[in-house]
Amino acid sequence: MRRILLAVVLLGLVSTVGLFTVPSVPAAQDATPAGEAAPLTLETLGTAPSIDAPGMMQILFRVTVAPGGVVPSHIHPGQIIVAVQSGTLTYTVLGGEGETLRGGAGTPTAEEAITPGTEVVFGPGDWFIEHPAVVHTARNTGDEPAVLLISGLVAADQPFLQPMEMDMATPAA
Repeated sequence: MRRILLAVVLLGLVSTVGLFTVPSVPAAQDATPAGEAAPLTLETLGTAPSIDAPGMMQILFRVTVAPGGVVPSHIHPGQIIVAVQSGTLTYTVLGGEGETLRGGAGTPTAEEAITPGTEVVFGPGDWFIEHPAVVHTARNTGDEPAVLLISGLVAADQPFLQPMEMDMATPAA
């Protein structure tokens, strides 16, 4: 009887110690590791064919440029208006036809022209109008994402962002 009791106690002790030393079964990861933010995201908020301008689309996008993100030189197939919702955007007109006009929070119309080669920094509430065929680039030199709202009337049969191979002008301070 003593042997049986001793065997049961030892077996229980070994089992108890074993429960605390057996590796646990891998479970689902508690959190997804932080990855690199995409340098640029384009979200379509709305598009519709224009009733007043056949062959054109009215567009509304939200663009997020991550800190350090660069938008390569490009043009758009129609006139757009860009409003900075948050963060900062450093914008440079490289050339092309037409002009870009800027406005600030509370201004009803844009009147100040941005000359080619000039680097302009936009912050929350700032906005600008860009004519078609204006070659430009932008980058986020800030520490937080730059969130832009873009609206415009663009050619329906062309891509919204048309890359341009062009030597970058040295921006004036």
